[in-house]
Amino acid sequence: MVRRLAALAAAFLLLPAAAFGDIAWKQDTGGQRLLRQYVETANAYLLGFGEQPVNSLFEMYTSLAVLGITAQEGAEVPEEVEITFTLSAESLNTLQVRVSRPERFPAVAAAFLLALSPDMTPEAALKEPQDRARRALQNPDNSFEEPVDDLNGTSSRVYYAYFPDQYHDGVNWIQMTLVFPLPEYWNSGEMMNGDSATPAPKLPEDADPEFEGYESRDDYSHLEVFTTETPEPDSAAKEYDSVWK
Repeated sequence: MVRRLAALAAAFLLLPAAAFGDIAWKQDTGGQRLLRQYVETANAYLLGFGEQPVNSLFEMYTSLAVLGITAQEGAEVPEEVEITFTLSAESLNTLQVRVSRPERFPAVAAAFLLALSPDMTPEAALKEPQDRARRALQNPDNSFEEPVDDLNGTSSRVYYAYFPDQYHDGVNWIQMTLVFPLPEYWNSGEMMNGDSATPAPKLPEDADPEFEGYESRDDYSHLEVFTTETPEPDSAAKEYDSVWK
């Protein structure tokens, strides 16, 4: 399976820009240029996981950008996957990925984690998104939200949340918030100054057995369903979780 991911990602590098749709990128600032290169790197991993690439841009300013993965390229409104960035003149500050289908969430979230930390394995990138998606699927009516500290520091931070029927339209949203490190603590300089806008993804040759057969659009049957309540009743996480029930 991972060899297939590597082959798909390698094929991505040969695709013309038109293969991603006609995104009207603004590149007036260093932050906007970095955003484009970061998203294009994430697209390589999305394709490797069998997902669609980011193919729609809804808004883009010097401090905010809203994109999405849509059925048709260049859509005017978000659909199942909405991606919001805050940025500064020279860097990316935060990323929020919102997905309305939990079974798609692990691949989408993992692709953006790998784009930030290419030395991470796909298994490691998928682990927490899979855990959160499992929790949402097992208890679809129970929300959860991890408090977000959006102050940039020396390392990245990741937070997860789940909002069932958030807008009273029957749609449940699961989300990941990624707080980027300060520019000097990640490879943003390499992305800005490198020869290639999209570095080749570093995918391992051998996969963990639990990762084998992963398909982003399956029925989530590859995840084990636990009968023990999660989080455990006597855990600190359970005490916090009870606030949202």
